[in-house]
Amino acid sequence: MRNDLKEIVEQLAVRGFRTAGGAQWKEVMHLMQNLITRYISPPDIQSWQDEHGVEYRNFSCIFQGKSSKKIVVGAHYDSFEETPGADDNASAVAVLLCLGELIRTGKNLPFTVELVFYACEEPPFYGTEGMGSFHHAKMCDKDNTELMICLEMVGFFSDEKGSQDYPIFPLRWLYGSKANYLMVVSNIKSVKLLKRYWNVLNPSTLLYKRFISPFKSYGLDWSDHRNYWSKNIPAIMITDTSIFRNKNYHQLSDTSDTLDYDKMEVLTKDLAKLLNVLPLKL
Repeated sequence: MRNDLKEIVEQLAVRGFRTAGGAQWKEVMHLMQNLITRYISPPDIQSWQDEHGVEYRNFSCIFQGKSSKKIVVGAHYDSFEETPGADDNASAVAVLLCLGELIRTGKNLPFTVELVFYACEEPPFYGTEGMGSFHHAKMCDKDNTELMICLEMVGFFSDEKGSQDYPIFPLRWLYGSKANYLMVVSNIKSVKLLKRYWNVLNPSTLLYKRFISPFKSYGLDWSDHRNYWSKNIPAIMITDTSIFRNKNYHQLSDTSDTLDYDKMEVLTKDLAKLLNVLPLKL
């Protein structure tokens, strides 16, 4: 799996390639559709156009479970301006593709699972109704959606002391100064489900930590989960904390050789385990 993760990131993390609506945008969507078909199955497509007639596409694959109630796992596939976007967000796309490959042959999933690859998370779309996740979230039945899991930058790690920063200094005392973990971010409404998932993630060899807040501050809503929160759908984000750790964030230096593919493999397997073992009742 490690080689697949690396190969996917290398295909995607090309300077100036994945700018939503850019010169190569049609090629990006074509590549995404081919990758999803290769690793999972031919995807369903949700498409829309902007005022200039440019088309954008979300891709999704659905796996039927014992319950029709759905868990959404999503990651955006566009990148910021001319940046290669290896960590942001090719890392999460690679994990999502390999996760789909792991669960596609599985049986008896407790919940129906939908894997979604979003267009248009980066500026100028961020925070607008042009986000791919906005288009998907508005189609979700909030009463039939158990949880949304957002994967946002999941590939950059360091064991060096002082490699992890925080929006407020006291958090360093709580979480430590080493960038050797993934943060699981939740709002208050999603805490109950987060606790339930935590029992699956916690025994992993990959270190996970939790951050829960009633406020949309400190980067808590800086990705696609924000559009599910706005619909009162429980959602969590799994992230390497982005700008608070990775100095390559939104830079040309966000390249494939900066990522830890061994840890990305562990995350992928942890997610597959989580989706397979969760009980149907809270």
